[in-house]
Amino acid sequence: MLHIAVPYKMMYDYRGDFMQQYFYSKRAQINDYIVLNDEQAHHVSHVLRMRENDVVRIVDKENTMFFAHLLFEGKKVIAHLDQKIEDHTRNAVRITLLQGMIKKEKWDYVLQKSAELGVDCIVPFTSSRTVVKAKEERMDKKLLRWNKILLEACEQCKRSTLVDLKEPCLLKDAARYKSELNIIAYEDADATSEKLHRLLAKYPKISSVTIAIGSEGGFSKEEVSMLMEMGYHRVSLGARILRAETAALAAIHGTSFYYDMAGDKQ
Repeated sequence: MLHIAVPYKMMYDYRGDFMQQYFYSKRAQINDYIVLNDEQAHHVSHVLRMRENDVVRIVDKENTMFFAHLLFEGKKVIAHLDQKIEDHTRNAVRITLLQGMIKKEKWDYVLQKSAELGVDCIVPFTSSRTVVKAKEERMDKKLLRWNKILLEACEQCKRSTLVDLKEPCLLKDAARYKSELNIIAYEDADATSEKLHRLLAKYPKISSVTIAIGSEGGFSKEEVSMLMEMGYHRVSLGARILRAETAALAAIHGTSFYYDMAGDKQ
Protein backbone atom coordinates (compact mmCIF):
# COMPACT_ATOMS: atom_id res chain seq x y z
CA MET A 1 0.00 0.00 0.00
CA LEU A 2 1.34 3.43 -0.97
CA HIS A 3 1.37 5.88 1.96
CA ILE A 4 1.08 9.54 1.04
CA ALA A 5 1.70 12.20 3.69
CA VAL A 6 -1.13 14.72 3.90
CA PRO A 7 -0.06 18.37 3.45
CA TYR A 8 0.23 20.24 6.76
CA LYS A 9 -2.32 22.85 5.64
CA MET A 10 -5.05 20.25 5.54
CA MET A 11 -4.15 18.86 8.94
CA TYR A 12 -3.05 21.65 11.21
CA ASP A 13 -5.36 24.59 10.58
CA TYR A 14 -6.88 23.94 14.00
CA ARG A 15 -5.47 23.60 17.49
CA GLY A 16 -4.15 20.19 18.54
CA ASP A 17 -5.30 20.46 22.14
CA PHE A 18 -8.27 18.15 21.66
CA MET A 19 -6.53 15.45 19.64
CA GLN A 20 -6.25 11.96 21.04
CA GLN A 21 -2.76 11.15 22.30
CA TYR A 22 -0.96 7.80 22.41
CA PHE A 23 2.39 6.74 23.84
CA TYR A 24 4.85 4.75 21.72
CA SER A 25 7.38 2.50 23.46
CA LYS A 26 10.31 3.13 21.09
CA ARG A 27 12.28 6.12 19.87
CA ALA A 28 10.81 7.77 16.77
CA GLN A 29 11.45 10.57 14.29
CA ILE A 30 9.60 12.57 11.65
CA ASN A 31 8.36 10.47 8.69
CA ASP A 32 8.40 7.23 10.68
CA TYR A 33 5.45 4.87 10.29
CA ILE A 34 4.51 3.29 13.61
CA VAL A 35 1.94 0.58 14.24
CA LEU A 36 -0.40 1.25 17.16
CA ASN A 37 -0.79 -1.61 19.61
CA ASP A 38 -4.01 -3.65 19.71
CA GLU A 39 -5.60 -1.62 22.49
CA GLN A 40 -4.78 1.69 20.82
CA ALA A 41 -6.02 0.39 17.45
CA HIS A 42 -9.30 -0.72 19.01
CA HIS A 43 -9.70 2.69 20.63
CA VAL A 44 -9.06 4.47 17.32
CA SER A 45 -11.33 2.24 15.22
CA HIS A 46 -14.18 1.26 17.52
CA VAL A 47 -14.35 3.88 20.29
CA LEU A 48 -13.41 7.11 18.51
CA ARG A 49 -14.33 5.76 15.06
CA MET A 50 -11.52 7.72 13.46
CA ARG A 51 -10.87 7.57 9.72
CA GLU A 52 -7.98 7.67 7.27
CA ASN A 53 -5.91 10.88 7.62
CA ASP A 54 -7.43 11.83 10.97
CA VAL A 55 -4.78 13.38 13.20
CA VAL A 56 -3.48 12.20 16.58
CA ARG A 57 -0.57 13.03 18.85
CA ILE A 58 2.18 10.46 19.43
CA VAL A 59 4.76 10.57 22.25
CA ASP A 60 7.82 8.33 21.91
CA LYS A 61 10.06 6.82 24.61
CA GLU A 62 12.26 9.94 24.58
CA ASN A 63 9.16 12.03 25.43
CA THR A 64 9.22 13.69 22.00
CA MET A 65 5.75 14.70 20.82
CA PHE A 66 4.52 14.48 17.21
CA PHE A 67 1.47 15.24 15.12
CA ALA A 68 0.66 12.15 13.07
CA HIS A 69 -2.03 11.17 10.59
CA LEU A 70 -3.64 7.74 10.57
CA LEU A 71 -3.57 5.03 7.93
CA PHE A 72 -5.46 1.73 7.99
CA GLU A 73 -4.32 -1.66 6.69
CA GLY A 74 -6.96 -4.24 7.59
CA LYS A 75 -7.06 -4.33 11.39
CA LYS A 76 -3.75 -2.50 11.64
CA VAL A 77 -3.73 1.19 12.50
CA ILE A 78 -0.59 3.03 11.43
CA ALA A 79 0.49 6.54 12.39
CA HIS A 80 2.74 8.56 10.08
CA LEU A 81 4.75 11.08 12.12
CA ASP A 82 4.48 14.42 10.34
CA GLN A 83 5.65 17.16 12.67
CA LYS A 84 7.27 17.62 16.09
CA ILE A 85 5.33 19.50 18.76
CA GLU A 86 6.93 21.76 21.34
CA ASP A 87 6.28 20.43 24.84
CA HIS A 88 4.65 22.89 27.26
CA THR A 89 3.23 20.27 29.62
CA ARG A 90 6.01 19.74 32.16
CA ASN A 91 6.06 21.30 35.61
CA ALA A 92 8.91 23.62 36.54
CA VAL A 93 9.97 21.14 39.25
CA ARG A 94 10.00 17.35 39.41
CA ILE A 95 7.44 16.20 41.99
CA THR A 96 7.54 12.86 43.83
CA LEU A 97 4.44 11.90 45.82
CA LEU A 98 4.76 9.55 48.79
CA GLN A 99 1.14 8.50 49.31
CA GLY A 100 -0.19 6.39 52.16
CA MET A 101 -2.39 3.58 50.84
CA ILE A 102 -6.10 4.45 50.91
CA LYS A 103 -9.31 2.72 49.84
CA LYS A 104 -9.68 1.61 46.23
CA GLU A 105 -11.93 4.32 44.75
CA LYS A 106 -10.00 7.10 46.49
CA TRP A 107 -6.67 5.56 45.50
CA ASP A 108 -7.68 5.37 41.85
CA TYR A 109 -8.78 9.01 42.05
CA VAL A 110 -5.42 10.11 43.48
CA LEU A 111 -3.55 8.25 40.73
CA GLN A 112 -5.63 9.80 37.97
CA LYS A 113 -5.62 13.37 39.24
CA SER A 114 -1.96 13.31 40.29
CA ALA A 115 -1.05 12.36 36.73
CA GLU A 116 -3.19 15.20 35.39
CA LEU A 117 -1.48 17.65 37.75
CA GLY A 118 1.94 16.57 36.48
CA VAL A 119 3.39 14.44 39.29
CA ASP A 120 6.48 12.56 38.11
CA CYS A 121 6.78 9.69 40.59
CA ILE A 122 4.35 8.03 43.02
CA VAL A 123 5.53 5.85 45.91
CA PRO A 124 2.69 4.02 47.72
CA PHE A 125 3.44 3.19 51.34
CA THR A 126 1.93 1.61 54.43
CA SER A 127 2.35 3.03 57.92
CA SER A 128 1.06 2.45 61.44
CA ARG A 129 -2.35 4.01 60.65
CA THR A 130 -2.86 2.55 57.19
CA VAL A 131 -6.12 0.59 56.93
CA VAL A 132 -5.44 -0.80 53.45
CA LYS A 133 -2.51 -3.20 53.37
CA ALA A 134 -0.45 -4.15 50.33
CA LYS A 135 -0.90 -7.90 49.79
CA GLU A 136 1.97 -9.37 47.79
CA GLU A 137 -0.07 -12.11 46.11
CA ARG A 138 -2.32 -9.55 44.41
CA MET A 139 0.25 -6.84 43.82
CA ASP A 140 1.17 -7.71 40.21
CA LYS A 141 -2.45 -7.33 39.08
CA LYS A 142 -2.87 -4.14 41.09
CA LEU A 143 0.25 -2.56 39.61
CA LEU A 144 -0.95 -3.39 36.09
CA ARG A 145 -4.31 -1.75 36.78
CA TRP A 146 -2.75 1.27 38.48
CA ASN A 147 -0.32 1.80 35.60
CA LYS A 148 -3.22 1.61 33.15
CA ILE A 149 -5.05 4.33 35.10
CA LEU A 150 -1.91 6.47 34.98
CA LEU A 151 -1.35 5.84 31.27
CA GLU A 152 -4.92 6.83 30.38
CA ALA A 153 -4.68 9.96 32.54
CA CYS A 154 -1.38 10.95 30.89
CA GLU A 155 -2.91 10.49 27.45
CA GLN A 156 -6.03 12.43 28.40
CA CYS A 157 -4.17 15.46 29.77
CA LYS A 158 -1.67 15.47 26.86
CA ARG A 159 1.46 15.31 29.00
CA SER A 160 4.67 14.08 27.40
CA THR A 161 5.94 11.90 30.25
CA LEU A 162 4.55 8.86 32.02
CA VAL A 163 4.32 8.62 35.81
CA ASP A 164 6.93 6.40 37.46
CA LEU A 165 4.90 4.22 39.84
CA LYS A 166 6.92 2.35 42.47
CA GLU A 167 5.90 -0.82 44.28
CA PRO A 168 4.26 -0.30 47.70
CA CYS A 169 6.68 -0.29 50.62
CA LEU A 170 6.94 0.72 54.26
CA LEU A 171 7.01 4.42 55.13
CA LYS A 172 10.64 4.27 56.26
CA ASP A 173 11.61 2.93 52.83
CA ALA A 174 9.39 5.35 50.89
CA ALA A 175 10.97 8.26 52.76
CA ARG A 176 14.28 7.53 51.03
CA TYR A 177 12.87 8.87 47.74
CA LYS A 178 14.11 12.32 48.65
CA SER A 179 14.44 15.47 46.57
CA GLU A 180 16.06 18.87 47.01
CA LEU A 181 13.08 19.84 49.16
CA ASN A 182 11.12 17.27 51.19
CA ILE A 183 7.71 18.01 52.68
CA ILE A 184 5.33 16.23 55.02
CA ALA A 185 1.75 17.50 55.15
CA TYR A 186 0.92 17.44 58.85
CA GLU A 187 -1.02 19.74 61.15
CA ASP A 188 -0.85 19.18 64.88
CA ALA A 189 -3.16 20.52 67.57
CA ASP A 190 -0.88 23.50 68.17
CA ALA A 191 -1.05 24.54 64.50
CA THR A 192 2.71 25.09 64.43
CA SER A 193 3.38 23.70 60.94
CA GLU A 194 4.67 26.22 58.41
CA LYS A 195 2.35 27.23 55.56
CA LEU A 196 3.23 25.50 52.29
CA HIS A 197 3.72 28.67 50.23
CA ARG A 198 5.98 30.20 52.86
CA LEU A 199 8.23 27.16 52.89
CA LEU A 200 8.41 27.06 49.09
CA ALA A 201 9.41 30.74 49.03
CA LYS A 202 12.58 29.80 50.93
CA TYR A 203 13.64 27.45 48.11
CA PRO A 204 13.26 29.45 44.87
CA LYS A 205 15.95 27.69 42.79
CA ILE A 206 15.26 23.99 43.33
CA SER A 207 14.31 21.48 40.63
CA SER A 208 12.69 18.68 42.67
CA VAL A 209 10.25 18.26 45.57
CA THR A 210 9.06 15.20 47.49
CA ILE A 211 5.66 15.41 49.19
CA ALA A 212 4.59 12.90 51.87
CA ILE A 213 0.84 12.47 52.46
CA GLY A 214 -0.60 10.07 55.04
CA SER A 215 -3.45 7.61 54.59
CA GLU A 216 -6.92 8.13 56.09
CA GLY A 217 -5.48 7.94 59.61
CA GLY A 218 -2.65 10.36 58.90
CA PHE A 219 0.80 10.08 60.46
CA SER A 220 1.64 9.23 64.05
CA LYS A 221 3.84 11.66 65.97
CA GLU A 222 6.62 9.08 65.91
CA GLU A 223 6.43 8.88 62.11
CA VAL A 224 6.49 12.65 61.79
CA SER A 225 9.57 12.78 64.03
CA MET A 226 11.27 10.10 61.91
CA LEU A 227 10.58 12.02 58.70
CA MET A 228 11.78 15.30 60.18
CA GLU A 229 15.01 13.62 61.30
CA MET A 230 15.44 12.53 57.66
CA GLY A 231 15.19 16.15 56.52
CA TYR A 232 11.47 16.53 55.84
CA HIS A 233 9.76 19.85 56.59
CA ARG A 234 6.37 19.80 58.25
CA VAL A 235 3.83 21.99 56.43
CA SER A 236 0.19 23.00 56.72
CA LEU A 237 -2.15 22.98 53.72
CA GLY A 238 -4.58 25.43 55.30
CA ALA A 239 -7.00 25.90 58.16
CA ARG A 240 -9.38 23.09 57.15
CA ILE A 241 -8.90 19.36 57.69
CA LEU A 242 -8.49 17.69 54.30
CA ARG A 243 -9.14 14.08 53.34
CA ALA A 244 -6.07 12.10 52.30
CA GLU A 245 -6.95 12.25 48.60
CA THR A 246 -7.70 15.99 48.78
CA ALA A 247 -4.49 16.74 50.66
CA ALA A 248 -2.39 14.99 48.01
CA LEU A 249 -3.89 16.98 45.16
CA ALA A 250 -3.79 20.27 47.07
CA ALA A 251 -0.10 19.81 47.86
CA ILE A 252 0.82 18.81 44.29
CA HIS A 253 -1.09 21.68 42.73
CA GLY A 254 0.14 24.22 45.28
CA THR A 255 3.75 23.20 44.68
CA SER A 256 3.61 23.03 40.89
CA PHE A 257 1.63 26.27 40.62
CA TYR A 258 4.08 28.13 42.86
CA TYR A 259 7.15 27.14 40.84
CA ASP A 260 5.42 27.52 37.48
CA MET A 261 4.45 31.08 38.41
CA ALA A 262 7.94 31.79 39.75
CA GLY A 263 9.39 30.62 36.44
CA ASP A 264 7.05 32.88 34.47
CA LYS A 265 8.26 35.92 36.41
CA GLN A 266 11.92 35.30 35.61
